[in-house]
Amino acid sequence: MLHQSQSLVTSGDTRASGSLGRRVHQIVQMPLDGPEVRQALEALASCYDQKTAAPSTGSVMVADKGLNDGLAGLIQHRDVRGDMQERTIQLDVEFAQALGMVDEVFEELEESVRRIDEQCAGLRIQVNSALHATAAAAEQAALLGEEQRDLALRRKLAMSFIERFSPTAEQAQILARSPPVVDQAFLEALDSVSAVRAESLKLMGVGQLQTAVRELSQELEQIETKAYAGLLRWVIDSVRELSRDTPEFSAQLKNALKRLRSHKALFEAATSEIAQARCEALARAFINALVRGGPNGTPRPIEAHAGDPQRYVGDMLAWVHQACASEKELFDTLFVDTRNESAEDKSERARLLAIALANVARPLEIRISQTSSEIRAPVALYRIDSLLSFYSQLFNAVCPAPESESTFMDTIESLCRRTHQQLFETLDAMADSAVSDFDTVTTALEVPASLNSLLSEMAEIIRLHTDSLTISATDSSEMRAADSMTDDITALLDRVLDEAHISASAHSNTLRVYEQQLFELNVLATIHESVVVSSAGLLDKWLDSCSKREDELMQKLSSELVEVLKEKSHLPFSSATDEEGAAVPSVSASQIESFNHTLKMATDLDVSRLVSRLENHALARSVAQRATDMFIAEYALLYSRISEAGKESGDATSLLPPDTVATLM
Repeated sequence: MLHQSQSLVTSGDTRASGSLGRRVHQIVQMPLDGPEVRQALEALASCYDQKTAAPSTGSVMVADKGLNDGLAGLIQHRDVRGDMQERTIQLDVEFAQALGMVDEVFEELEESVRRIDEQCAGLRIQVNSALHATAAAAEQAALLGEEQRDLALRRKLAMSFIERFSPTAEQAQILARSPPVVDQAFLEALDSVSAVRAESLKLMGVGQLQTAVRELSQELEQIETKAYAGLLRWVIDSVRELSRDTPEFSAQLKNALKRLRSHKALFEAATSEIAQARCEALARAFINALVRGGPNGTPRPIEAHAGDPQRYVGDMLAWVHQACASEKELFDTLFVDTRNESAEDKSERARLLAIALANVARPLEIRISQTSSEIRAPVALYRIDSLLSFYSQLFNAVCPAPESESTFMDTIESLCRRTHQQLFETLDAMADSAVSDFDTVTTALEVPASLNSLLSEMAEIIRLHTDSLTISATDSSEMRAADSMTDDITALLDRVLDEAHISASAHSNTLRVYEQQLFELNVLATIHESVVVSSAGLLDKWLDSCSKREDELMQKLSSELVEVLKEKSHLPFSSATDEEGAAVPSVSASQIESFNHTLKMATDLDVSRLVSRLENHALARSVAQRATDMFIAEYALLYSRISEAGKESGDATSLLPPDTVATLM
């Protein structure tokens, strides 16, 4: 039994040792400083503190009985195991008790949750019933909320729109004043309304806003129209300040006109009123300058110099030119907008200036016409014509109004035409007198005194006209005026030359052909000396044609003089120029003796005596030399033929050789 017990113990010990070894090995391998090991050891220690005494006593008793250490260890192990089981059971009981308490709590909670769930179910049923009952009202409330938000947004937009696109109460009050007080506040309010209306018109294309914008635009248009009408009345009332001789205007008037520019009808009404006021003021000032003169008699009245036509007309034109420049400066100051200046604006100011000068035209025309009609001297008429032409160019530069729109410029141009016409009518009358004197040409072939008088007047006119043209003149109107004057003068000179030729040809019964040509050359030379010399290049074209005419006359005159010399020599020149085979001219001794005698006496064959009636001596010498050379050439031909015929017949001739004849002539 004991052996079995030992075997059991041994086997148990072996199993225990193996199991324990493994455990010990695990324990040994387990780190002792870990928190789990430390907690387990502390729990075991608490167990051994409570149960160690009893097992120790039992162990001694066993030892006393002779049990070995292995059995004691097994018993001790079993005791520990029992203790641990008891401890575990105790813990399980404590846990079960605690869990029972928790279970009771959970049951209470479950009961509470169940009751709450029942209450929630009842509430859910009530809420569902309420929702079914108030669904339509909630939907309506949502719609009303959205509509309220939309209306609030619309109200905000409407307030912003009204604030931006409508004048303020202060601006409306300023613009509604009657009569209007045009000051800086009024102009700023007007600018604001105009700007707002312009912006509102841009919104007309927005479909949703067309009605509101149209109504607002109509309201703004009414305010703006009323304000502009009041502004126009104020401008017209302020024009009274411009009806004085020395006009003064305020900056507000200029600013008001600047605002009216955007309304064409109102602006034209204002500008026409201003131009009419200046027209009446200028007419009064011109009459005062003519009759009364300046303040305190300085300067003297213009009509005080009526006895001097040139000064009288010049003073009137100078006064009008100064007034024209002053009016242009006034209109430029009132209306010029340098930022938006256009050709149409310049044309409009020129039209206004023409209106302002309209009432000056009639008194000026009457006085200048009356003065020029009393002048008979061509030079004095030319001075008036030159003054009118000069000031006409100045007026055209200052106020280039379109044709048919300026009464003043029409009057000035009409005066220029009439004075120019009167000048050449006077010259034509003098030319008629000179031409009529051509019918009484004497054998002296002198130019009539009436022609000299005409040429003297024309020479002075050409000199004055040349002096009036500057070297740097490039203006087309001035060049046209110069060409017109030159054409009229050359036409008159051509007429005189043509009449001289006709008159000379009409005296064929009293004047020989060469004398007629001498007379024409005298007329041509007189014109050249009197007129062309003083023209300073003005008549160069006409002088070229005149030179050709002079050369033709000199050629014809030389030929006629040769015929005269042939006739007076009584030699048979006609047969000397025949073709070869013609009979040799027969010259009698009496013919030769008569020719030699005439040649030695130097009377009939003296060419210089024939051309002595030419007033241009240089021209006379040239013609005489040319005629002599031509005569000697034909005489040499005659002499050679007669000499050859004498050699064949053996008769000597006493005819003088050509060299001797040339020397004697």
